[in-house]
Amino acid sequence: MTKRKKKPSGHQQEAIARAHHKNEFLRKLRHFINCFSNEDIFSLIPNKILDRTYIIRCHSLSIFPANTVLIPNDLLNEIRKILSTWVKKECLVLPKFNQSISIDAFLTVGLTAFCMGHLIKEEDFVNATKVKAALSSFCNDPEPYDETYNRLVHIFTTIGSCISNIGDHFYWMNYEIDLEEEGKFGITNRVEIHKDNHQSRQIILDGKKRPAVRLGWAQPCVGLQWTALDPSLFGVSKSESDKPIPVYVQSHALIRLSERMDSMIPSLAQHNMFLSFEEPRVFYDSYHNLLIEYRIYGIKAGYFRVDIVDGIAVVRTFLFLTQSGTPEGNLLWKNTGLQKLDTKFLALDRLSSFMTSDVGGNLQIRKIFQDSGCQSLLEFYKGGDTISGKYPSHFTSSLILDYLGYNETPVLEGVFE
Repeated sequence: MTKRKKKPSGHQQEAIARAHHKNEFLRKLRHFINCFSNEDIFSLIPNKILDRTYIIRCHSLSIFPANTVLIPNDLLNEIRKILSTWVKKECLVLPKFNQSISIDAFLTVGLTAFCMGHLIKEEDFVNATKVKAALSSFCNDPEPYDETYNRLVHIFTTIGSCISNIGDHFYWMNYEIDLEEEGKFGITNRVEIHKDNHQSRQIILDGKKRPAVRLGWAQPCVGLQWTALDPSLFGVSKSESDKPIPVYVQSHALIRLSERMDSMIPSLAQHNMFLSFEEPRVFYDSYHNLLIEYRIYGIKAGYFRVDIVDGIAVVRTFLFLTQSGTPEGNLLWKNTGLQKLDTKFLALDRLSSFMTSDVGGNLQIRKIFQDSGCQSLLEFYKGGDTISGKYPSHFTSSLILDYLGYNETPVLEGVFE
């Protein structure tokens, strides 16, 4: 009768797991080093150096709340999950070093190779000089490190933009490389999550006190930044005033922005609001009311109505591009006779209505919007996947044409292919 194998103890299982992890890490390190060396340099490194390298290796991203910052556990766990998955899936292409590697692998294996190149001394072993020379091209080139940092900042920006809110709080992340905590070995890729609260104040508009919050956004590795407008934008000369004008937003404007940009995550719509005010384009309506153009990643979508009151700029409301009160909305009315209630009935005052191919694929519909200066809205279907999901059509081209008394023309096939 065969003897039954004894199940490994907990300590034995841990030892097996550690040995497996070490072998797998060194295998990846071998592949990384040999790729940019174009020869088997790794085999020249003795085991004692490899053992030391493994002990002081760089670890995957560790995500922590910054000191004194309270973050709900479910949100913290979600950020950790998203960030961990993202850096493992997104790849860096380094043709100069014959590499295609995930961000996570670069932060662990790549940075470990960098440390190895700087820690090895010529007297450490026989082929140390040759190994250092092979590693030097990688260690002394800033491009892969800069590219990795820029990718991380992009990821941090996207995550922060999805969980921040102008009317409540701002989240941002800081990245740094640090030694492991006391009693542990290695180097940590540390990400700290910071949280800043909004600023609010009472503003008198039309003789009434109204609450407003300051317009700003938190930038990765920088922190919270408040936006301000240069007085020269409004024809004020530098001699009269060179003090930037802070921007405050009424809650009404944030509500209208969320309603009318209905196929976007509200926080992303708000982030684009901040970006629009950082590079403002100023217009005036027929009553000489100040308008600041609103763009979604460079595509015009509407305007913010702004008043200058007691040295601050107050955002009163948001107008979608087709609405009356905007230059394009007034031109649309002149060209078609569509008024406020007509636009509302046809859902032409919402972004989701322009996330369908039915609108941009019809010759007559396209001409109506182009003649009214609203052609930018037709671009949202093409770039829709990058800002929102495709929404079901609120209306059809035939409904609009019938409403306007036009004869329907065929849809253009493949307009956005």
